[in-house]
Amino acid sequence: MSQAHIYLTRGGGGCALAGRIGAIAIVVDALRASTTLAALLDHGVESVRVIARVEDARRLAEQATDDLLVGERGGERLPGFHLGNSPLEVLASPRMEGRNAIFTSSNGAQRLTACHGAERILVGTVANANAVAEWARGQAEATGQPVNLISAGQYPDEDFISPEDEATCTYLAGRIGLPPHPDAREAYLSWERDLISRGLEDIFRSSRHARRLMEIGYGEDVIFCTRPDTLTSLPAVCNLVLLDGRQVGVEVRGMMAL
Repeated sequence: MSQAHIYLTRGGGGCALAGRIGAIAIVVDALRASTTLAALLDHGVESVRVIARVEDARRLAEQATDDLLVGERGGERLPGFHLGNSPLEVLASPRMEGRNAIFTSSNGAQRLTACHGAERILVGTVANANAVAEWARGQAEATGQPVNLISAGQYPDEDFISPEDEATCTYLAGRIGLPPHPDAREAYLSWERDLISRGLEDIFRSSRHARRLMEIGYGEDVIFCTRPDTLTSLPAVCNLVLLDGRQVGVEVRGMMAL
């Protein structure tokens, strides 16, 4: 069995590649969807239906009135939603044991729902790095499957480079510890140098998205998202979500629940 490699990709192209090569796909939306999803599961939520479109999330919530409605557009909580896309807001709420949630966001939800055909689809970020790294490394070493770390970027702009997502993918690649694929080696070394010289917090805080979040009052979320291993859940896609016979999202549960 040949040694598994790590790919560093972004956006819709990265999601498509994960399906073509049968990869262990890890979707990274560092500010803030990946962290919020892990926080929901850490805080007792049993499952999260991740939905691309706001109107579909609202319709599902009308059918499941006990579900928590969580999400944002433009960084801000949507009207009528219980919680925004904020890990600290989630963690400051009463425990959510046994509850289910419906989640939508500007970027991470779009990528997660577009990631078809991968061997496994996970949600990773700095906050759950240990859980991601241990599982992905063990699975890749046991099976030879490649690992594809996908920077969510800014939907639907396929050319947008999100520094916090790219740096987080590189950070997770280092924690997983497998060699980068030749196609990813140059990008890995470049971001690794940036991580060493600047650190995660500086890269995050100086990004356009972080500046927007700090302007609207979510500066503490930005800092929380740079702290490694504060969460233990490993969100993983386990089912498709259908509405009127069409796919509108994916269901995510903690890996131990699969």
